[in-house]
Amino acid sequence: MIRNFLVFSAFALVCVTNAHADFNYPNFASTAGLTLNGTTTTPVTGDGTVLRLTPSAAGQGGSAFTTQQISLGAGASFSTFFQFRFTNPGGINPADGIAFVLQTVNNNVGGAGGGLGYLGIANSVAVEFDTFNNGPGVGDPNPNHVAVDTGGNLNGNGVVVNGQSNCANNATVTGTPNCMANGDIWSVWIDYDGTTLQVALADNSTSRPANIISQAINIPGFLTSTSAFVGFTGATGAGFENQDILNWQLVQRFAPINPTVPEPSSWILLSTLVGLSGFAYKRRRQAA
Repeated sequence: MIRNFLVFSAFALVCVTNAHADFNYPNFASTAGLTLNGTTTTPVTGDGTVLRLTPSAAGQGGSAFTTQQISLGAGASFSTFFQFRFTNPGGINPADGIAFVLQTVNNNVGGAGGGLGYLGIANSVAVEFDTFNNGPGVGDPNPNHVAVDTGGNLNGNGVVVNGQSNCANNATVTGTPNCMANGDIWSVWIDYDGTTLQVALADNSTSRPANIISQAINIPGFLTSTSAFVGFTGATGAGFENQDILNWQLVQRFAPINPTVPEPSSWILLSTLVGLSGFAYKRRRQAA
């Protein structure tokens, strides 16, 4: 009976993390359904098994996309939630950032430097999370901004994250509130209802704040489709950082996600439950 209760409890905890989403990667111990490219790996960290788009080294570029195109909802609608963490910044400054990308070119793209591994991907829409100021040539207003990009171009018009634009100094960025390169866990919500793209992000929280971006856009027009390869790109240049995606949920329609992300203590509880389950089973067999 004890063993059955423990197994059920562990199973229930996993099931809670899989609510709300059409597909869900609570971590990346399995990357089934994804194709990893360039420098992208799946190391085990304190956050579990993560999707590391780039290591903390110069001139890196990686991506991870669904292996097959997925069908989006009416008007290419969708909702997604993921968490990222950027750590171990080095070089001239933390750099360069990541992008969430929908594209119909192929599932094997990636690059380096200020292009974020996205530059040049036609038939695409991306939301970039940029930690380096490459200047007005690529539309960067500061080293801590979010922007919507289309057609493989970095369109600029970046929005400063939570009013904090002074995030360029390696010596002080770690721990700086509202800097995406501060080493915290950042939560991201992106939703598209067929007309308007909404983006929200929060530092060390899974409570959704006000949208940082709410932009009218014709996504199926840029994709020329209502299906797409969906995933992430990331890159570094003379500055660098580990760029990790911790988890990812996506709904193939407009249905904003209320995330159910276990705290680290919950993962510890899950491991403990599984371990106790095995221990109880072993005791029963020894007593038999």
